[in-house]
Amino acid sequence: MPTVFWDVETNSECDLEVCGAYIYATDKSTDVLCLCYAIDDGKIQTWKPGEPVPTVFADPTEHKFVSDNWDFERSILTHVLIPRYGFAPIPPANQDCAQRLALANAYPAKLLDRRCEALGLPFREDKDARAAMRRLSRPPPVKKPSKRKKPEDDPAAVAAARDHDFVLLLERCRNDVAATRAAYNSLLLKPLLPEERDQLLLDAKINARGICANIPFLNAVCALADKELNTINTRLAELTEGTVTRVSQVPRIVKAVNARGHNMASLSKRSVARGADVTPTRRIRRRAHGEAIAGACRPERQPYPRCVAHLRRRPGTVVIARCATARPESQ
Repeated sequence: MPTVFWDVETNSECDLEVCGAYIYATDKSTDVLCLCYAIDDGKIQTWKPGEPVPTVFADPTEHKFVSDNWDFERSILTHVLIPRYGFAPIPPANQDCAQRLALANAYPAKLLDRRCEALGLPFREDKDARAAMRRLSRPPPVKKPSKRKKPEDDPAAVAAARDHDFVLLLERCRNDVAATRAAYNSLLLKPLLPEERDQLLLDAKINARGICANIPFLNAVCALADKELNTINTRLAELTEGTVTRVSQVPRIVKAVNARGHNMASLSKRSVARGADVTPTRRIRRRAHGEAIAGACRPERQPYPRCVAHLRRRPGTVVIARCATARPESQ
């Protein structure tokens, strides 16, 4: 079965790094800039929106498709290329991920530079092409109107700069396809075991299906959490006479506590415990803890449930509460 190595470049108003592949691909503003592919060791070819669908993507059942980080390519194929441009669905069994293969062989996930360098391949990332990709993958920034016209604001200059960026983007896409092909075919990478391949396909199936969620229940939980947070903030403001109004105001809380004779640097568990403890409390805690350990270690004691001392602080008092924890009998 011939192997098709492919890579796609996109643009969107959605931030891929923040939203993830699925939300990015399903966003209405997401579109394809170009797609590069190569069949086996053949020449790398380019497809752009408006051109006829390549034959291998119109009838993909007789080919194996390999991409790097296939979660992204599969999402773009499903939600952009198929509904908008007439590409045919590619069965998961006809797909493979070069990145997953590298990770299974303990090689870096990042294709260019790291993985290619580790595999002894000559492909490296072009910084200018990466910068061009980032400029084209996002909407141009909205500039404030200015009375002074700059040379770079001229429409012809803007169009020329974009065309130059697109040339760099195409070269980057071709380089990614060549690097993916070389890394995937490297003799240093062993193929996945049958059970690993089954796990990969199962993972793809689960990700495609998603997880069902009870939205009304989740909304109710969020509303309940907001209500409780508001109650806590209101009580906190009352206790501090308006000095602290929210639990997120850490510096104010530390300052208010230290104003009452404590010396806490932060609200970490250790800092709070150190700042809240007084000498008599420490002594009682250590004595109780020591007696519990010493009693549990005596050989003449029966292996019945042992008592452990716990301390609870109340205003002006220290209460020792005793509770039993089960202890297994010796065989």
